[in-house]
Amino acid sequence: MILYQSKFLRVNYLELQYLMHFYWTDYAAYMDEEGIYHELLNFLSKRIYKRANQIYVDWRKVENLISQETFDWFIKYILPKIASHKAYRMAFLVNDPSRFHLASKIKVNNTEIEARLFNNPEELMQWIMEGAERKEPGGDDHDHHHGDSCHHH
Repeated sequence: MILYQSKFLRVNYLELQYLMHFYWTDYAAYMDEEGIYHELLNFLSKRIYKRANQIYVDWRKVENLISQETFDWFIKYILPKIASHKAYRMAFLVNDPSRFHLASKIKVNNTEIEARLFNNPEELMQWIMEGAERKEPGGDDHDHHHGDSCHHH
């Protein structure tokens, strides 16, 4: 399901995985850093509340425009507004992970989220979904931890 779409940014939500995916388009490569801030704030202003346990941001198209400050701003300002209280992992897809610094654990809304940089989308998806809870299609939405036995009362 697409939560937000503009010429520059698309935010997709995978309902069954509680995964929120930010994807910058080809047009975004012509923006400046201000434009990137603006797009992300515009997305937030839509006030779309979804349970995001996994967050995946594909920065590749805008990577040469963004600085470490943009990364830090995303984590400090955007992440707390989109991560749910069960947020689990966050991954950034970049061409050159060595350009950016990212703490491996980030505390957000009293939850510790594991964070990583990747330059390979398949590896990223494999990592981000490891041990993640999945919503059963048509199932109820109780909090279910796989591996624990599930007691219905």
